[in-house]
Amino acid sequence: MTTPEEALSPDQKAAFERDGYHVIRGLLSAEEARRYRLFINRAFGLPEEELDNRRIAGEMFTLADAVTKLPEFWPIIFNERLLATMRGLLGDDIRYTQHSDVHINHQGGRFHRDSACREFGQAPDWDEREAPYKVARVAIYLSDYRDSGSALIVLPGSHRRETRLNRLEYVAWNKLRSALRRRGRNDWLPHIFLSARKVTLKTQSGDCVICDQRVMHAGGVPGGKMPKYSIFLAYGLNNRHSQNHRAFYLARPTYCPDVPAELRQRLEAENLLLA
Repeated sequence: MTTPEEALSPDQKAAFERDGYHVIRGLLSAEEARRYRLFINRAFGLPEEELDNRRIAGEMFTLADAVTKLPEFWPIIFNERLLATMRGLLGDDIRYTQHSDVHINHQGGRFHRDSACREFGQAPDWDEREAPYKVARVAIYLSDYRDSGSALIVLPGSHRRETRLNRLEYVAWNKLRSALRRRGRNDWLPHIFLSARKVTLKTQSGDCVICDQRVMHAGGVPGGKMPKYSIFLAYGLNNRHSQNHRAFYLARPTYCPDVPAELRQRLEAENLLLA
Protein backbone atom coordinates (compact mmCIF):
# COMPACT_ATOMS: atom_id res chain seq x y z
CA MET A 1 0.00 0.00 0.00
CA THR A 2 1.11 3.55 -0.73
CA THR A 3 1.01 6.51 1.66
CA PRO A 4 1.92 10.18 1.03
CA GLU A 5 5.11 9.66 2.99
CA GLU A 6 6.45 6.75 0.97
CA ALA A 7 7.31 6.57 -2.70
CA LEU A 8 6.27 3.70 -4.92
CA SER A 9 8.94 1.05 -5.28
CA PRO A 10 10.71 0.54 -8.61
CA ASP A 11 8.93 -2.83 -8.86
CA GLN A 12 5.51 -1.18 -8.46
CA LYS A 13 6.29 1.41 -11.12
CA ALA A 14 7.61 -1.27 -13.47
CA ALA A 15 4.50 -3.38 -12.89
CA PHE A 16 2.26 -0.43 -13.78
CA GLU A 17 4.23 0.22 -16.97
CA ARG A 18 4.09 -3.49 -17.87
CA ASP A 19 0.55 -4.40 -16.78
CA GLY A 20 -1.21 -1.03 -16.93
CA TYR A 21 -2.89 -1.16 -13.52
CA HIS A 22 -2.15 -0.59 -9.84
CA VAL A 23 -4.27 -1.35 -6.76
CA ILE A 24 -4.49 0.71 -3.56
CA ARG A 25 -6.22 -1.33 -0.90
CA GLY A 26 -8.22 0.71 1.59
CA LEU A 27 -7.76 4.15 0.04
CA LEU A 28 -10.90 5.18 1.93
CA SER A 29 -11.76 4.12 5.46
CA ALA A 30 -15.01 2.29 6.21
CA GLU A 31 -16.58 5.52 7.48
CA GLU A 32 -15.42 7.51 4.45
CA ALA A 33 -16.82 4.87 2.11
CA ARG A 34 -20.13 4.93 3.96
CA ARG A 35 -20.28 8.73 3.74
CA TYR A 36 -19.70 8.65 -0.01
CA ARG A 37 -22.38 5.97 -0.48
CA LEU A 38 -24.84 8.33 1.19
CA PHE A 39 -23.63 11.23 -0.97
CA ILE A 40 -24.27 9.09 -4.05
CA ASN A 41 -27.76 8.26 -2.79
CA ARG A 42 -28.41 11.99 -2.40
CA ALA A 43 -27.18 12.67 -5.95
CA PHE A 44 -29.84 10.30 -7.28
CA GLY A 45 -32.62 11.47 -4.96
CA LEU A 46 -32.53 8.25 -2.93
CA PRO A 47 -32.87 8.07 0.88
CA GLU A 48 -29.62 9.08 2.60
CA GLU A 49 -29.26 5.78 4.43
CA GLU A 50 -27.78 2.39 3.72
CA LEU A 51 -29.88 0.67 1.03
CA ASP A 52 -29.96 -2.92 -0.14
CA ASN A 53 -30.90 -4.03 -3.64
CA ARG A 54 -34.42 -4.87 -2.56
CA ARG A 55 -35.01 -1.21 -1.63
CA ILE A 56 -33.89 0.05 -5.05
CA ALA A 57 -35.20 -2.94 -7.02
CA GLY A 58 -31.67 -3.65 -8.25
CA GLU A 59 -31.79 -0.55 -10.47
CA MET A 60 -28.76 1.03 -12.11
CA PHE A 61 -27.93 4.73 -11.61
CA THR A 62 -25.16 6.75 -13.31
CA LEU A 63 -24.21 10.43 -13.16
CA ALA A 64 -21.53 11.70 -15.55
CA ASP A 65 -18.84 14.08 -14.25
CA ALA A 66 -20.33 14.00 -10.76
CA VAL A 67 -16.94 14.42 -9.06
CA THR A 68 -16.52 17.73 -10.90
CA LYS A 69 -20.09 18.93 -10.52
CA LEU A 70 -20.81 18.10 -6.87
CA PRO A 71 -18.71 19.64 -4.04
CA GLU A 72 -19.30 16.60 -1.80
CA PHE A 73 -16.89 14.65 -4.00
CA TRP A 74 -14.15 17.27 -4.41
CA PRO A 75 -12.08 15.98 -1.45
CA ILE A 76 -11.38 12.82 -3.45
CA ILE A 77 -9.59 14.86 -6.13
CA PHE A 78 -7.17 16.17 -3.50
CA ASN A 79 -6.76 12.97 -1.46
CA GLU A 80 -3.07 13.04 -0.48
CA ARG A 81 -2.53 9.32 -0.72
CA LEU A 82 -4.16 9.18 -4.13
CA LEU A 83 -2.14 12.14 -5.44
CA ALA A 84 1.11 10.67 -4.11
CA THR A 85 0.37 7.44 -5.93
CA MET A 86 -0.60 9.18 -9.15
CA ARG A 87 2.62 11.20 -9.14
CA GLY A 88 4.59 8.05 -8.47
CA LEU A 89 2.96 6.25 -11.41
CA LEU A 90 2.65 9.07 -13.95
CA GLY A 91 5.17 11.74 -12.94
CA ASP A 92 5.15 14.89 -10.83
CA ASP A 93 3.45 17.22 -13.32
CA ILE A 94 -0.04 15.67 -13.18
CA ARG A 95 -3.39 17.35 -13.82
CA TYR A 96 -7.01 16.53 -13.05
CA THR A 97 -8.52 15.48 -16.39
CA GLN A 98 -12.15 15.08 -15.20
CA HIS A 99 -13.65 11.97 -16.89
CA SER A 100 -15.53 11.43 -13.66
CA ASP A 101 -18.71 9.52 -12.79
CA VAL A 102 -20.58 7.98 -9.88
CA HIS A 103 -22.48 4.72 -10.27
CA ILE A 104 -24.82 2.39 -8.49
CA ASN A 105 -25.08 -1.12 -9.96
CA HIS A 106 -23.43 -0.16 -13.24
CA GLN A 107 -23.97 -3.10 -15.59
CA GLY A 108 -20.44 -3.37 -16.94
CA GLY A 109 -19.48 -6.70 -18.37
CA ARG A 110 -18.24 -5.77 -21.86
CA PHE A 111 -14.49 -5.64 -22.59
CA HIS A 112 -13.50 -2.10 -23.53
CA ARG A 113 -10.96 0.71 -23.24
CA ASP A 114 -11.68 4.12 -21.69
CA SER A 115 -9.23 6.08 -23.85
CA ALA A 116 -10.35 8.50 -26.54
CA CYS A 117 -8.77 6.30 -29.26
CA ARG A 118 -9.91 2.75 -28.55
CA GLU A 119 -8.54 0.79 -31.50
CA PHE A 120 -5.16 -0.60 -30.52
CA GLY A 121 -2.27 1.19 -32.19
CA GLN A 122 -4.45 3.66 -34.08
CA ALA A 123 -4.78 7.45 -33.73
CA PRO A 124 -3.02 9.91 -31.37
CA ASP A 125 -3.35 8.03 -28.06
CA TRP A 126 -0.93 5.43 -29.37
CA ASP A 127 1.65 7.88 -30.74
CA GLU A 128 4.19 8.58 -28.00
CA ARG A 129 6.99 9.97 -30.15
CA GLU A 130 6.53 13.54 -28.88
CA ALA A 131 4.93 12.93 -25.47
CA PRO A 132 4.35 9.84 -23.34
CA TYR A 133 0.78 8.65 -22.87
CA LYS A 134 0.30 9.03 -19.13
CA VAL A 135 -3.45 9.31 -18.58
CA ALA A 136 -5.00 7.09 -15.93
CA ARG A 137 -8.50 6.22 -14.81
CA VAL A 138 -9.13 6.01 -11.07
CA ALA A 139 -11.87 3.65 -9.88
CA ILE A 140 -12.86 3.81 -6.22
CA TYR A 141 -15.15 1.04 -5.05
CA LEU A 142 -17.44 1.54 -2.07
CA SER A 143 -18.88 -1.97 -1.89
CA ASP A 144 -17.58 -5.41 -1.00
CA TYR A 145 -17.30 -8.18 -3.57
CA ARG A 146 -18.81 -10.67 -1.15
CA ASP A 147 -22.23 -9.03 -1.01
CA SER A 148 -22.35 -6.96 -4.21
CA GLY A 149 -20.19 -8.67 -6.83
CA SER A 150 -17.94 -5.59 -6.99
CA ALA A 151 -15.02 -6.53 -9.24
CA LEU A 152 -12.90 -5.34 -12.14
CA ILE A 153 -11.59 -7.68 -14.83
CA VAL A 154 -8.32 -6.55 -16.45
CA LEU A 155 -6.29 -7.85 -19.38
CA PRO A 156 -2.78 -6.94 -18.18
CA GLY A 157 -0.49 -5.38 -20.76
CA SER A 158 -3.28 -4.71 -23.27
CA HIS A 159 -2.15 -1.08 -23.45
CA ARG A 160 1.15 -2.33 -24.92
CA ARG A 161 0.20 -5.29 -27.08
CA GLU A 162 -2.83 -6.80 -28.77
CA THR A 163 -2.88 -9.67 -31.24
CA ARG A 164 -5.45 -10.19 -33.95
CA LEU A 165 -6.70 -13.19 -31.97
CA ASN A 166 -7.12 -11.04 -28.85
CA ARG A 167 -9.31 -8.61 -30.79
CA LEU A 168 -11.40 -11.35 -32.39
CA GLU A 169 -11.98 -12.88 -28.97
CA TYR A 170 -13.12 -9.76 -27.12
CA VAL A 171 -15.38 -8.76 -30.02
CA ALA A 172 -16.99 -12.21 -29.89
CA TRP A 173 -17.50 -12.14 -26.11
CA ASN A 174 -18.95 -8.61 -26.31
CA LYS A 175 -21.44 -9.60 -29.00
CA LEU A 176 -22.56 -12.58 -26.96
CA ARG A 177 -22.89 -10.51 -23.78
CA SER A 178 -24.86 -7.80 -25.60
CA ALA A 179 -27.27 -10.41 -26.94
CA LEU A 180 -27.78 -11.85 -23.47
CA ARG A 181 -28.18 -8.38 -21.95
CA ARG A 182 -31.01 -7.58 -24.36
CA ARG A 183 -32.76 -10.61 -22.92
CA GLY A 184 -32.12 -9.53 -19.35
CA ARG A 185 -29.41 -12.16 -18.84
CA ASN A 186 -26.28 -10.03 -18.37
CA ASP A 187 -25.33 -12.18 -15.38
CA TRP A 188 -25.39 -15.48 -17.26
CA LEU A 189 -22.01 -15.10 -18.95
CA PRO A 190 -18.87 -15.39 -16.81
CA HIS A 191 -15.82 -13.39 -17.81
CA ILE A 192 -13.70 -15.77 -19.85
CA PHE A 193 -10.64 -14.84 -21.90
CA LEU A 194 -8.53 -17.52 -23.51
CA SER A 195 -6.02 -15.76 -25.76
CA ALA A 196 -4.44 -13.50 -23.11
CA ARG A 197 -3.95 -13.41 -19.36
CA LYS A 198 -6.96 -12.17 -17.38
CA VAL A 199 -6.94 -10.85 -13.80
CA THR A 200 -10.09 -10.50 -11.69
CA LEU A 201 -9.77 -7.88 -8.96
CA LYS A 202 -12.36 -8.58 -6.27
CA THR A 203 -12.64 -5.26 -4.52
CA GLN A 204 -13.58 -4.35 -0.99
CA SER A 205 -15.16 -1.14 0.24
CA GLY A 206 -12.63 1.69 -0.03
CA ASP A 207 -10.34 -0.03 -2.54
CA CYS A 208 -8.99 1.88 -5.53
CA VAL A 209 -7.82 0.60 -8.92
CA ILE A 210 -5.76 2.86 -11.19
CA CYS A 211 -5.55 1.91 -14.88
CA ASP A 212 -3.86 3.28 -17.96
CA GLN A 213 -6.90 4.48 -19.96
CA ARG A 214 -5.87 2.20 -22.84
CA VAL A 215 -5.99 -1.04 -20.83
CA MET A 216 -8.70 -3.47 -21.91
CA HIS A 217 -11.01 -4.24 -19.01
CA ALA A 218 -14.57 -5.09 -18.03
CA GLY A 219 -16.67 -4.21 -15.03
CA GLY A 220 -17.71 -7.16 -12.94
CA VAL A 221 -21.41 -7.94 -13.13
CA PRO A 222 -23.20 -6.72 -9.98
CA GLY A 223 -25.09 -9.33 -8.05
CA GLY A 224 -25.94 -9.86 -4.42
CA LYS A 225 -27.89 -8.40 -1.55
CA MET A 226 -26.14 -5.01 -1.60
CA PRO A 227 -25.72 -2.54 -4.48
CA LYS A 228 -22.38 -1.91 -6.13
CA TYR A 229 -21.28 1.71 -5.54
CA SER A 230 -18.35 3.27 -7.38
CA ILE A 231 -16.67 6.61 -8.07
CA PHE A 232 -14.47 7.37 -11.08
CA LEU A 233 -12.12 10.21 -11.97
CA ALA A 234 -8.90 10.71 -13.96
CA TYR A 235 -5.48 12.35 -13.96
CA GLY A 236 -2.80 12.75 -16.59
CA LEU A 237 0.55 14.35 -17.26
CA ASN A 238 0.34 17.94 -18.46
CA ASN A 239 0.66 17.19 -22.17
CA ARG A 240 -1.39 16.82 -25.34
CA HIS A 241 -2.62 13.32 -24.47
CA SER A 242 -4.35 14.62 -21.33
CA GLN A 243 -5.76 17.56 -23.27
CA ASN A 244 -7.09 15.26 -25.99
CA HIS A 245 -8.60 12.92 -23.40
CA ARG A 246 -10.41 15.71 -21.57
CA ALA A 247 -11.65 17.21 -24.85
CA PHE A 248 -13.02 13.82 -25.92
CA TYR A 249 -15.22 13.55 -22.84
CA LEU A 250 -16.17 17.23 -22.71
CA ALA A 251 -17.66 16.82 -26.18
CA ARG A 252 -20.43 14.82 -24.48
CA PRO A 253 -23.37 16.93 -23.27
CA THR A 254 -23.35 15.19 -19.88
CA TYR A 255 -19.88 16.50 -19.00
CA CYS A 256 -19.13 19.84 -17.38
CA PRO A 257 -17.40 22.21 -19.87
CA ASP A 258 -16.78 24.85 -17.19
CA VAL A 259 -15.22 23.66 -13.94
CA PRO A 260 -17.03 25.32 -11.00
CA ALA A 261 -15.17 28.47 -9.98
CA GLU A 262 -14.33 27.31 -6.45
CA LEU A 263 -12.98 23.99 -7.67
CA ARG A 264 -11.08 25.69 -10.47
CA GLN A 265 -9.36 28.00 -7.98
CA ARG A 266 -8.27 25.12 -5.79
CA LEU A 267 -7.05 23.06 -8.74
CA GLU A 268 -5.03 26.05 -9.91
CA ALA A 269 -3.62 26.66 -6.43
CA GLU A 270 -2.50 23.03 -6.17
CA ASN A 271 -1.13 22.91 -9.74
CA LEU A 272 -3.72 20.36 -10.85
CA LEU A 273 -5.66 22.49 -13.36
CA LEU A 274 -5.37 21.27 -16.94
CA ALA A 275 -5.22 24.28 -19.24
